[in-house]
Amino acid sequence: MVARLEMRLGKREDISYQMSSLFHGVLMELLPEEYAEQLHISKLHPYTQHLELRTGEWFWIVTALNEESIQKIIVSILMSVKKITVKKHQLEIDILDKKYQELSDREIAFSFYQQQAKKYISIQFVTPTAFKQNGKYLNYPDIRSLYLNLMNKYDAVSEQESMRDEETLDQLVENTTISRYELRSTVFCLEGVRIPAFLGRLTLRLDGAQTMANFADVLLQFGTYSGIGIKTALGMGAIRLLEERSRSDE
Repeated sequence: MVARLEMRLGKREDISYQMSSLFHGVLMELLPEEYAEQLHISKLHPYTQHLELRTGEWFWIVTALNEESIQKIIVSILMSVKKITVKKHQLEIDILDKKYQELSDREIAFSFYQQQAKKYISIQFVTPTAFKQNGKYLNYPDIRSLYLNLMNKYDAVSEQESMRDEETLDQLVENTTISRYELRSTVFCLEGVRIPAFLGRLTLRLDGAQTMANFADVLLQFGTYSGIGIKTALGMGAIRLLEERSRSDE
C-alpha cells in the first residue's frame, strides 16, 4: 500500500520550490528520533515530500510507500500537525486543511490484470527531475532510466513479486515512444550544489501488447506516489499523470 497526504499551507510569499529540502528537515524533526535516525542511515527512503504551487496556493505533499511509513509518518504524526516551523528562515506556517489518499496493492494488481490502459500516457514533471547514470546527472527523460528507476523504487518498498525484469524492461523500452514533449532545463539547489534537472510534460505512446501498456501504467501510477529519479525525499521528481485525449492522427 502507498499513501499521500496533501497539506494546504497558509498564504506566505516567502515559500519557494527551493525550500523543499528545508521541509525535509521539518519532517525529520517531527518524527520520533529513533525512526528518523533509522530513515537517515537507510539507503532506502520509503517516503517522499515536495512543495507544489497550485492556483496561487502552496501545498506540502508527503507520500509514504509502505505500511510502516504510512503509520509512523502520516497517521501518527502528520495527521495531527496544525502548524510547522522552518527554523532556518524563522517561518511559522499554518496547515489549513489536509487531503489523504491511498492506493492498495489490490488496486495496483487490478490495474495490471483487468484494466485496459490507454496507449497514450501524459506525464507532468511537477518538480525538478533528474536521473544519475554512471556517476553523472542526466537532465532529460531517458525512457530506460525512467522505467528502471520506477521498477527499482517499487521493489525497494514492496513485499510483492519483483517488478524488475530485464526482458520486460527491454520490451517496455522497445514499445515506448515519446510522441510529444514540452520540457525545459532547470536546476535544483541543494546545500550549495546546483543539480541539473528538467521540468515540463511529455506524452508516451505505448505500442505492442496490451499487457505492456498495463505494466507501464502501473509503474507510472506508482510513480505518482514514489516520484521519479533522484532525491525524491528532498523534493525532486514529483509527477502527475494527465488526462490524454484519444488520438486518431498518430
